[in-house]
Amino acid sequence: MIPQESTADLASQILAPMGAIGALFGPGQEEISRAIAFSLGTNIFNGPAPHPSNLVRRGLARLVWRLMQNTTRPETRPGPDGNPVVVFRNRILERSGHPYAATLLEPSRADTQNFVEGGDPMNALYMMLAPEIRRNAGTWDHIILDSVQGRDVQWRFYWETRCTRDLAAAKLSRGEPVRIKAVAAGAGLSMMLVLDQLLREGYDPGLIAATISDREESNVAKSERLFGKLPSTRALLESGRIKIIAEDLLAPKDNEPHDLITVMGILEYFPGHTFTTTERHLGHPEPQGPPHAEDLVRNIAAMTVPGGALVTNTYKLLSAVRIMEVFGKKFRYRGRPEMHRLLATSGFVPAGRHYSGNVFDVEVFRKEG
Repeated sequence: MIPQESTADLASQILAPMGAIGALFGPGQEEISRAIAFSLGTNIFNGPAPHPSNLVRRGLARLVWRLMQNTTRPETRPGPDGNPVVVFRNRILERSGHPYAATLLEPSRADTQNFVEGGDPMNALYMMLAPEIRRNAGTWDHIILDSVQGRDVQWRFYWETRCTRDLAAAKLSRGEPVRIKAVAAGAGLSMMLVLDQLLREGYDPGLIAATISDREESNVAKSERLFGKLPSTRALLESGRIKIIAEDLLAPKDNEPHDLITVMGILEYFPGHTFTTTERHLGHPEPQGPPHAEDLVRNIAAMTVPGGALVTNTYKLLSAVRIMEVFGKKFRYRGRPEMHRLLATSGFVPAGRHYSGNVFDVEVFRKEG
């Protein structure tokens, strides 16, 4: 578990968001990594939720969208994997030198060019939840990481982590074991914070089992480093109570039943049960699939026990999101009604807990049966 004095360690460092990510997910620097985790956990579990952007900021995002439309030009060139990939030129973002801007301008691979890629720049968004790190953020950190969508990603992370902790604690407080799985979880930061919090609250580690999966081997390696840095999660990892696996949700390797599943930031890339898509409102041919969102939901249901819980998010259309479309990202938009219909195809029903932001809703569902 993370010692209280870790906040002083973090306050003494001059860490901006990207520097914090380098410390947290890179080798070594265990003390500063524990301090970052302690600050994030303290503010998520004991502090108020971050506020989504207000009306003025949403209005400014519409102007930024128009600016990006008028200043961005696509080019096609061979990608690192040898396949042709569309990259983008935008002098404003190029001059910023910000790593998140670089991921928008140049996708890492042809098969990920339509997605908002994870990796260190995406994780930097979560570092803005730590006050000690936010204070060191630069101008472009605030412009990009605290954009309307960036602020909502921080908000989503907060509620994903809070809901996961609360649902797990409800079973543990009754003396029942809990099996948790985070799928398409990136480097697993939310799950790490949840597990450390549960152990700090005194719950029996022998009742906790967790699986973190992601299709990218690089994220699996980061997860293994991350979970090895905290004494609490390192003990669970060494005892085999934490599993970290490379797994594509379309072809899952781990079908063991779980009491609680988190699926964040993935369903919005798959068609089916949408109110619109990027292609539809741009006048392009509609995505046909497969794979469809129903295919993923069917696999999620197969790894969820009857009565088990699912935490997931919607994805709503507004100008702040359309900025991402300028850079080739393609989304399948769902509000809560569409998400309810999608999840009902595999027996999930609303569990009565949801939170609404500008871009996302975070909602808990229960599997019937």
